[in-house]
Amino acid sequence: MKTPLFEFPSYRYEVGDWEFKKKGLLNRINKQQFIRTELQTFETDRQTNNKTYVRYLEEFLRPELNEFCNEAQVSCSMTDAWCVRYQKGDHQTTHNHRGWGFSGVLHVEYDDNVHLPAKFVAPWNDPRTDTTSLAYPPAIVEGTIFIAPSWALHFVEPVSVRKPRVVVVFDLLPELPVHQSINIDDK
Repeated sequence: MKTPLFEFPSYRYEVGDWEFKKKGLLNRINKQQFIRTELQTFETDRQTNNKTYVRYLEEFLRPELNEFCNEAQVSCSMTDAWCVRYQKGDHQTTHNHRGWGFSGVLHVEYDDNVHLPAKFVAPWNDPRTDTTSLAYPPAIVEGTIFIAPSWALHFVEPVSVRKPRVVVVFDLLPELPVHQSINIDDK
């Protein structure tokens, strides 16, 4: 009998009232300054937005983030958020966000007929073939949030069409249990 020891927790949610919310979010995104550096094969406002999305997204996504926290049995705070815009030929190399916590991606301008979601790398090789498994999150459409552990390696394959692919990415850090917190109040 198969007895799993570990799991790769991932979560998928559809943003409620997406068409209405999308207009407000795109209005905010379009006011940002996007840059492309020599190291980035995409456009982003991560270096220029001064984390202005954090409070906005916490409210904007409150129902979905509450559902995630309940389902994952964790209390989290959003610590960073930024937008990435991919044009034809743009991609992102394999990376992760940090060693703990969760990271999410909201698919803002995303055509599931021509765009691909981020591809995830399994954290262990297949024991039968010694190969690395890769997987796309299932059923990603515009207005979908996908959340996975921040340590999960993932990448974005080159966009093959002229239609931009726009996502907002965010990091969620769990509140540490009291026994793991540093007591800065030495009374």
